[in-house]
Amino acid sequence: MRRTLMLLAMSGGVLGAVGASMGHPVPSPRAAPVAAADTTFSPATLALGDSIFHGRAAGGMCFTCHGPAAKGTPGLAPDLTDAQWLHGDGSYAFIVKTVTNGVPKPIQAMAPMPPKGGAKLTPDQVAAVAAFVYSLRNAR
Repeated sequence: MRRTLMLLAMSGGVLGAVGASMGHPVPSPRAAPVAAADTTFSPATLALGDSIFHGRAAGGMCFTCHGPAAKGTPGLAPDLTDAQWLHGDGSYAFIVKTVTNGVPKPIQAMAPMPPKGGAKLTPDQVAAVAAFVYSLRNAR
């Protein structure tokens, strides 16, 4: 999938350059929030993700289960700052998918995580909160 995303992104850039060089206006496609392979996030994206995680934006309430420091709550939600990921590999793409779809049958928690944590997050907001969560473990 990563390879497909990279090829699509590269071909879009090539097609745009070819179209522009031929004098044809080429509308630029709406950029995805962050490609799966790209794990460099802007300070603004991380700040938005932090705000969503801590309930200050977009109705996000991640901290209520994962804790204000994202260290988890035993029996309720896992630690998001350690190296252990219960349902996947901890990659940015995995976190986006988990936030988007939720965790209907958690391995260690008593209750499922609803899609988008129960909030009505846009794809850009999902990307931001996923970037923030990804940064928690990978900032070391």
